[in-house]
Amino acid sequence: MAPLVSICIPCYNSENTIGKTIQSVLDQTYSNIEIIISDNASTDHTTEVVSAFTDSRIKLFVNDSNLGMFRNFQAALSRASGKYVKCLCADDVITPDCIEKQVNAFLQHPDDNIVMITCDKTVINEQGKELFKKGYPAKEGVYNGMSAIRKSFLHGTNLFGEPGCTMFDREVAEKTSGFITDDSLTYVMDFNFFCQLLKHGNLFVIKKPLFSFRVISTSGTAGFKWSQAKIFNAYIDKCYREKFIEMPWYERFIAKGMAWLMCIARNIVFKFSK
Repeated sequence: MAPLVSICIPCYNSENTIGKTIQSVLDQTYSNIEIIISDNASTDHTTEVVSAFTDSRIKLFVNDSNLGMFRNFQAALSRASGKYVKCLCADDVITPDCIEKQVNAFLQHPDDNIVMITCDKTVINEQGKELFKKGYPAKEGVYNGMSAIRKSFLHGTNLFGEPGCTMFDREVAEKTSGFITDDSLTYVMDFNFFCQLLKHGNLFVIKKPLFSFRVISTSGTAGFKWSQAKIFNAYIDKCYREKFIEMPWYERFIAKGMAWLMCIARNIVFKFSK
């Protein structure tokens, strides 16, 4: 039997976008899924939009109070029961074959100790217009987890993409701290989680855009602006102090410089994406 996949969608005041996100999941060619929606005490009509869907695979949970963004991600993840998990933001859209292709990557490589899949993405603006495509800079295939982490550090950014790019093994995720991190490191909460996962195994890269990331000027990511590089570099220092990864001083210097370059590039994208 095809393994169950949990699709976790944390949301807050997402009435304008969450319907499209849910519909993109319901349109999947892979049917053995559960859709876990964790509403973070929204004050708009988000829950009404979700409740309008009648598919029994949708499970809506409403927090008594706002937990903050990354704790709501963790709340959604904690309710997952599938063999594999995919997290989506409430304005993400995935292609109809996304889940099928990512599950197949796991099933077709049973001896490669794969703990996480990532794919290319299409970056779109608020109106849904395509801006560009982006993905992990390598050919399709299996990559050593620790080598992938190091490569991402040296590029000064999260090369694995947003949560919507990835699918991961739930049992491996239970060995990590999940999306919970220091409040000062919120910007890298997903990257921190992915690095913890890859400490336990390997990465598989799919070189096809299966996910669309919407650039919104009022999003949480856009709100970090120039602190993006500062937070990423603080995370590099934290990993070095805690011996999570060994990096000589010159590699840390390169990584921090690249973080600033990537920060500038992201802010330019947010500025001109409308």
